[in-house]
Amino acid sequence: MKTIFFVSLFIAGIFFYETSVTWWETACIWLFSFFLLQFLYRVGIKIVVLDLIIISAILSWLIMPVVFYHFYTIENPLAKIWLRYMPISSDDYFSFAVPSTVCMIVGLRFPLANLKLNKQPALYIQNVKRILFSRSKTGIILIWIGLVSSLLNFMAPAGLKQVFYLMAHLTFVGFFYVLYSPNKYKKVILTFIILLLIGQALAQGMFGEMIYMSALMFPLTIFGRKISYQRKLFITILGFFVIFMIQSVKGDYRKRSWLEGAGSDPLYFAQLIADRITNPSSLFDADQFFFTGVRFNQGWLVAKTMQYVPNKYPYGNGETIWQSVLASFVPRFLWPDKPEAGGKDNLKRFWGYDLVGYSMNIGPSGEAYANFGITGGCVYMFFYGLFFNLLLVIVLKQAEKRPTVILWLPFLFVYAISVETDLLTTMNALMKASFFTFIMFKLFKSIFKEEL
Repeated sequence: MKTIFFVSLFIAGIFFYETSVTWWETACIWLFSFFLLQFLYRVGIKIVVLDLIIISAILSWLIMPVVFYHFYTIENPLAKIWLRYMPISSDDYFSFAVPSTVCMIVGLRFPLANLKLNKQPALYIQNVKRILFSRSKTGIILIWIGLVSSLLNFMAPAGLKQVFYLMAHLTFVGFFYVLYSPNKYKKVILTFIILLLIGQALAQGMFGEMIYMSALMFPLTIFGRKISYQRKLFITILGFFVIFMIQSVKGDYRKRSWLEGAGSDPLYFAQLIADRITNPSSLFDADQFFFTGVRFNQGWLVAKTMQYVPNKYPYGNGETIWQSVLASFVPRFLWPDKPEAGGKDNLKRFWGYDLVGYSMNIGPSGEAYANFGITGGCVYMFFYGLFFNLLLVIVLKQAEKRPTVILWLPFLFVYAISVETDLLTTMNALMKASFFTFIMFKLFKSIFKEEL
């Protein structure tokens, strides 16, 4: 761990002395280097769900804003036309963004001493393999339920769409049941599931869930396997390259499939990808990268919130936080005008924007500042991280009694690792996924006479 600390410090030092980055921006580079290198060390050995939240947050809240402060300023034609330059000074932004991110990380890593966990995480997978040794059909059943549900979701009435949506995700839960079972056809089945995940993204033109689900599936897939640090580094770099490549072609693909009415067109998507592979420099062309950077720069939304609050709109003083928590438990028929997930209410409250036809969200960091300011926002981000820390601990404690619960982590945390959504969206997703998981364990035993 000392090596990782000094290597990341060396990387940050090079940027500080060889470029014009500030002290705050140097801290951003060090944080990203340190936690990325630490992730590479831990993946396959530890449960790294929370690590993914950390890396995603640092990339979106810290690293991308650094890029925009130095390359896509108000003098940049594209940034000026699209109004995507950072609206406040670097020191003003990072004086909140860095401490609040660190506070969240402390909460995510805070040792919950009274909830002792298994000291050898690999035992979780060993217990799963032992349980599934005599249940090779369980994964197949889950996959079939998911496939049928994904088809029925298109025909389901509005009131049942959420149920079928959750059931469709059982396909990916079944992926892990098959992976750790002795099923002799597992390679064929797993390949099919991966292609299905890609196919769904192409059909909808929505790639975010595929990226987040893949990010969660990868660590659990290699968990307990001996993989060299160099190989993990290669896979991670390849993963970042693929993500940037998807983001670079997403706009063109959506234009053809949505605006021009072509629908799903895998061949056209393949052509776009092939063009990027044969001409990789286009990925990092300044103009081309601008649009990719906009997609990843959650810091712009936070900075815009800091520009408006409290100068134009007063602090929320926890208003949106308690409403989000309450709205996660109270059904809409009891609270007809409760806030809607997706960020629309926060944009109206703190920006005065009335979103129509598209989605935009100030995220947890923006919501923290908008409610509590700099100091209070940092305190809130600590408890925000602590909440996910506690949630993971609860899941791992359950896994000691029911080992296969560990295989539901991607299903439970797919929205938690996204740092673009507000508390209401995240809480809704967690509550629904947790309740659905509990019901599935009960129903599966009742219908199939077998424990999940």
